[in-house]
Amino acid sequence: MWPQMTDAFTIRRYAAQTFDAQGYPVAQTPTEIPATGSVQPANDQVVITDPGYKGEERRRFFIFAEVLTANETTGTPSDEVEWSGGIWRVFSVDPWRGLGPIAAHWEAEVWLVQPIVPVTP
Repeated sequence: MWPQMTDAFTIRRYAAQTFDAQGYPVAQTPTEIPATGSVQPANDQVVITDPGYKGEERRRFFIFAEVLTANETTGTPSDEVEWSGGIWRVFSVDPWRGLGPIAAHWEAEVWLVQPIVPVTP
């Protein structure tokens, strides 16, 4: 991945879900982190076990910023990445240390949660 072949991303990071006195989830605003990286085809050897996944579009993002998967211990959901008119959920991450001309980056397998602009059939 060369620096001149990068795309712009926005990483959305949510805190662990909290609930009000009646037990309803409290709405939260994610922290938005700007990042750059590149987009590659998804690794078809990776099996998605995320609840709600039903064969949506997949990609592999190489991002020059930390991205996180869900943490069941703390209740923190996985990061979402905004790119190319859609919101993509991270379900697998491999951190890579810098090597030669390639800076340290995170390799994230993602699936399309929702297009930002609805697609008309």
